[in-house]
Amino acid sequence: RTVHESSLSPCVHSILAAKLGDQQRAYEFYLRTARLDLDNYNNDTEDGCHITSMAGTWMSVVEGFGGMRVKNGQLVFTPFLPEKWTSFSFHINFRNVLLEVKVSAGQVKINNKSNQELKVLVYDQEQNVPGNQEITVSKS
Repeated sequence: RTVHESSLSPCVHSILAAKLGDQQRAYEFYLRTARLDLDNYNNDTEDGCHITSMAGTWMSVVEGFGGMRVKNGQLVFTPFLPEKWTSFSFHINFRNVLLEVKVSAGQVKINNKSNQELKVLVYDQEQNVPGNQEITVSKS
């Protein structure tokens, strides 16, 4: 148990809850991370914004909801869409390959904005993302 006094705590718990399949808790911790300064959870917003919480919000989306990991040198995505959302997207630069990842109900679109192709795993399916092209992967 923790009281989440550190601005780093809720984002880590959001990512872990997502990894463990507890989507409800992942979203709750995400909200706590995203709203840390807006709701003044730590009663110290007058001292300035927590940049770690801002970064943690991004991490909760990308590593939590996006399920992004690097395994054996390969980029892996096992995303889920929070219940209250219709979609989300983010950019990631992996080994000088810029990807735009869009998650919506039942599918993931990955747009390779670089010239170099990249192999990724999406929902445990290996995918080749050619340079300057977009692929769509449906959840089975």
